[in-house]
Order: sequence, then C-alpha cells, then structure tokens
Amino acid sequence: MFCLIDLKIEDFMHTDIGQMNLYLNYFKTEENVQGDSEPIGIILTKENDEVMVEYAMGGISNKIFVSKYQLYLPDKKTLQRKVKSLINKV
Repeated sequence: MFCLIDLKIEDFMHTDIGQMNLYLNYFKTEENVQGDSEPIGIILTKENDEVMVEYAMGGISNKIFVSKYQLYLPDKKTLQRKVKSLINKV
C-alpha cells in the first residue's frame, strides 16, 4: 500500500481535499500495479476546521485523512507525564 502525504504550512482549505483526491486518482491509474491496495492520502495542516473537513470529504470515495501538526514538541516533563498517564490507563 502506498501513502501520499501533503504537508501544508497554512491552515486547511477545502481545495486541499480536491488536490489530494486528484493525486490519489492519478496514482491509482498510473502508478499502482495489479495486486496493489488503493493508496491513501494524509493531509497535515497548521490548523483545520473539522466541520469544513467533514463537508469537503462528502462524496469522496478515496481514503483521505486530515490532521493538524505541531511545530514544537512539548517539554520533556510534559511528555513523561502524558506517557505515564497513557500507561496507567492500560
């Protein structure tokens, strides 16, 4: 399976979905060979509006995921607390 990743330095725009859909359709037709799974697309954006993403994805059959990225990781102590908290839930 192939994964196409589009890293956006700006906030999410509805046109990003159309662009990724175009890339996925091209890849399915021109690059995939028999036996390959359909490619998936991941769009990483500075900020996203979940409602806009939901409506922009309506009717799209390709597998596209939209998520927000962080420019900086939290400090070490915050990460340690979070990991401990997750471990304790298991």
